[in-house]
Amino acid sequence: MHILINDFIGGYLDRGMPLYVRNLIDGLKQEGFRVSVVRAPRICRILHRNVFYVVSVLVEQMALPVIGYFKRADMTLYPYNSVAIVDLLTQRGRIVVHDLEQLNRAISPSKLYYLACYRAIKWLGRPVFTISKQSRQRLQTSGRFGHGAITMLPNTFYSFEQLLSSHPSSGRAKSSILLCTGSTANKDLESVVRDYLPEVLAAGFHVSVLGLHKTADATRLAPLSDFMMSGQLTLCGQLTDKQVAEEYQKHSIVWVHSLREGFGRCVVEGRLAGARVICTDIPEFVELRDDDVYQYQDPVDFLSKLESLRQMDSSSRPYASYPYRELLRASVGAGL
Repeated sequence: MHILINDFIGGYLDRGMPLYVRNLIDGLKQEGFRVSVVRAPRICRILHRNVFYVVSVLVEQMALPVIGYFKRADMTLYPYNSVAIVDLLTQRGRIVVHDLEQLNRAISPSKLYYLACYRAIKWLGRPVFTISKQSRQRLQTSGRFGHGAITMLPNTFYSFEQLLSSHPSSGRAKSSILLCTGSTANKDLESVVRDYLPEVLAAGFHVSVLGLHKTADATRLAPLSDFMMSGQLTLCGQLTDKQVAEEYQKHSIVWVHSLREGFGRCVVEGRLAGARVICTDIPEFVELRDDDVYQYQDPVDFLSKLESLRQMDSSSRPYASYPYRELLRASVGAGL
C-alpha cells in the first residue's frame, strides 16, 4: 500500500505535531508500507510564520491532491488537523485530528479553515484518525465529525528510542529537573512561574526549560531573572531531535505541567529516557502512567512529591505503559 503524507509544515517546525509525523513515517515504513512525503524546503524557514501558514494551506488544498493522483497513492494522510477538500471527495484523504484546541480560541482565519474542513468531513461522512482515547472521546462528544469512524493512530517513538540508544546517558543529577512546557494557554505558564518555580528553585533544584524558544518567551520568566542569571534556571532554546533526547537523559526528573493535552508526548519521552516523571493530574496523563509517573493536584502536593523524588536512590524501571508498536499495528489494520 502506498501512503502519501502531507508533512509540509514539518519543513518549517521541528517539535509538536511535526515530531509526531516524523515518528509516524518511520513506524509505517517499519511496518512495510510504501511512504512518500511532501515537506517544505528549508528555505521556507525565512518566511514569517503567518505567511508560511498561508502557503501551507495553498499547498494542502491545491498541490497535495494532484501529487497524490500522479503518484498513484492509495491514501493521502493529512496529519495536521486539516485536510484537502478535494481528497475528501476522491476518498483518498484521511485526516488526523490531534485535538480541538484551536476551536476554543477567538475567531481567526485558521479557526475558520479548520471549521470548514470539519464541516466537509461531517457532510461526506468520512473517517477520521486521532491520537489517543481521550481525543477520540472528545471528537465523538463534539459532534463535529458526524457518524464516520474515528480510529486512533497513535503517537510513536521509533526515532526517539533510536536516538536514546545511540547516545546512552552519562549520568543524572538528583536535583536536576527538565520542565517541559510551552507558550500556549493550556501549558498554564503563568501559574508555573508564579506558584511553582520560585519554591522549586528556592529548594535548590536546577531547572532546564524545554519548549520555550520564541523571542518573547524569555520575558515571561522575568520574575525569575535572578535565577536565570545564576544559571540555576536555563532555557534550552530550539533544539534538534538529537539534542532533545540528550536533554531528557541529563535529568533525573521530568516535569510536565499542563491543564489539558491532546496526548502527553513529554510524559512518554521522559519515561523512555529513564527519568521519573511528575505531571499534573489530568486524564490525558493517567492513561500513560506507570509506577514512576507521579501526578499532583496543586503546588503543595507537587512540592511534597518532588522532594520525595529527590530522595530516591534506585533507578527508574523500564517503561512499558504505552505499547505504541502494537497500537500502530492495530490502527493500521482497522483504519488504513
